[in-house]
Amino acid sequence: MHKAGYSFIASFVLPEECWTDGYFTPRGATEQMLLAKCPGNMAVESYIEDERHEVELFAKYKQHYGYVFYVGKKR
Repeated sequence: MHKAGYSFIASFVLPEECWTDGYFTPRGATEQMLLAKCPGNMAVESYIEDERHEVELFAKYKQHYGYVFYVGKKR
């Protein structure tokens, strides 16, 4: 952040429920719709496979990592 010309102001971690209930679960329904809309599209299938892998990793390792947001100010 500093090398990019920003001063650190704050950082925060969203609660687990924000990711599971507010992001991953609704995204699953959208993934299903996209697969139905684009059957056989390898790019779509690969993208969704990657997205689902992220959900699996979060479920398995959420006690060891999370998503951190940083707030900075341009110097």
